[in-house]
Amino acid sequence: MNHYIRCAALSAIALTLSVFAVGQARIDFLDAQFNVSKDSLKSKFIREVLVTSDTTHTVKINYRTGELMMTGVFKDPNLRIEHGDFVYYYANGVVESQGRFKNGNKVGTWKRWSYDGSPKPDRQYLDENFKRSNRTTSSPKFPGGMDSLMVMVNDSLRYPEEARERLIEGTVYVTFLIDQAGDVRQPEVSEGVHYLLDDEALRFVSTLPTWTPATRNGVAVESSFIMPITFSISKTAPATTD
Repeated sequence: MNHYIRCAALSAIALTLSVFAVGQARIDFLDAQFNVSKDSLKSKFIREVLVTSDTTHTVKINYRTGELMMTGVFKDPNLRIEHGDFVYYYANGVVESQGRFKNGNKVGTWKRWSYDGSPKPDRQYLDENFKRSNRTTSSPKFPGGMDSLMVMVNDSLRYPEEARERLIEGTVYVTFLIDQAGDVRQPEVSEGVHYLLDDEALRFVSTLPTWTPATRNGVAVESSFIMPITFSISKTAPATTD
């Protein structure tokens, strides 16, 4: 009897292993920077990876609280080369963006939405059949170059007095569009620190002058830009007086 039970148990294990070999799957716990975390209780995300072939790794990431955060396909076991359709979600279930990757690069049109579900401007990337031999692109340029932009940051960025008194520091990341005319539009904080610093970063970006717009095949196109704005008390920066 015991021999029969042992054989049955071994058969069940063998069946499980054979299923795993056909469609290998694993669960990873990730920290806030999407690095694998050894402590599942401190993880921020849970990643499920299903391996269907040597070049197909279907990935689903959920927030630690269970809500879906991302679905997509990678073509390498290290999950560094996105290749296929991707969808990203806010924690409230609303789609944040969706589009395609090819060999690790975004391609074609990416749709985007705000946290409340309202549509945001599409972002255009090179199409999947792009050939570098017959198309050219250029990035947007600040008048006078990045050195001039840094001068403007030093001259015009104001450190809120309340934030200085409360020793609030950090880097605010502001995303904005540069339209075909070179004008800065729709600035928004993509990664904030504190509302005092976030508001000042938005105010500063809204004062930026006209840029030289990005171009594709010699034609001006809308593009996006992410600007890190660092507030450090150790640096000399004028305090806000109003």
